[in-house]
Amino acid sequence: MMSSLSLHARNTTRDDARRVVEFASLRNLGPFQNLSPADLERVAGVARFQVVERRQRIPIPDENSGCLCFLTHGLAKASRLDSNGIETVLYLVKPGEFFGAAVSGARTDISVMSLQPCVTACVRGKDLEAIVGPTKLVADISHVQSGRLRQMEDRLDELSVGTVSARTARILLRLCKEFPSALDCGTTISVLFTQQDIANMIGATREVTSSTLNQFRRRGWLGVHGRYLCVHDPDGLYQTSICATSA
Repeated sequence: MMSSLSLHARNTTRDDARRVVEFASLRNLGPFQNLSPADLERVAGVARFQVVERRQRIPIPDENSGCLCFLTHGLAKASRLDSNGIETVLYLVKPGEFFGAAVSGARTDISVMSLQPCVTACVRGKDLEAIVGPTKLVADISHVQSGRLRQMEDRLDELSVGTVSARTARILLRLCKEFPSALDCGTTISVLFTQQDIANMIGATREVTSSTLNQFRRRGWLGVHGRYLCVHDPDGLYQTSICATSA
């Protein structure tokens, strides 16, 4: 039978290993790159880390909690539902980026869902302020807020410009630029996006989006490799993306 001492030693080792991983995950994130190792350890010590499986809703503390949330690993989407229950993807959340009420203007209609297995971290704003300083924290939050506002405005503008073909071509080119993986036949989008994801990004139904993607495949502009989309002809997509009257 395992002694309480050896059990404590094993748990201590696991806790130490977890802290090392959490510390390492913070070190390369934009908001914390200039912090000293001691301050990074302090952030890791006050943050609550959580693993979120793929396609799961990520809990967001309300504005009154005073908490800031950010990703340390993975990719998530922030979206909202309209009065008819139709989802619109507003922006993607990447590692190191804050999300939640504190950086979304206290909007309660935005939800966040993981597109990949994610690790999130949540820390009280007062605790983070004591480590990084109030001036830097306010500047960081303001920067994220303004960036989120621009992203949402751009997304809503894109939804109203051009046909489904043009909007689909634009989002494929954008995703290919943000998540590239080179192949001999082209550039694969290294994140697994479903047809419904694409539809929610361009403001169309899944059926219409599927038809458009199949059309691009027949023209040789697009391929699918192991469920991942691969852009074979970016020039063809670009010409369609700038043509507001394309079919």
